[in-house]
Amino acid sequence: MDNDVIEQLYYGNLLANERDIKRGSAQDKACKAFADAEALLTLKLAGEEKRALLALTDAHSEILGESECECFCRGFRLGAMLIMDVFAGTDELFMED
Repeated sequence: MDNDVIEQLYYGNLLANERDIKRGSAQDKACKAFADAEALLTLKLAGEEKRALLALTDAHSEILGESECECFCRGFRLGAMLIMDVFAGTDELFMED
């Protein structure tokens, strides 16, 4: 079956953490502004200030990664809870005579 989610997951075809950023979107603009500011400051700063900037951007990347993972896990759990709730209520759909 071509659309089997479990099979697609097994073969590594479902990668929730990989996604494209739509050109011109608010996220695209924010990423470009961040990258431009980082590049400018990296060129202008030297020594301890440059090391501090690099530490800041590294910490920011780590925080972002952890936050995305947390959001994905919480969303996945919420979806599973919704499915469980749907199936838990199926007895009420069938009326006995």
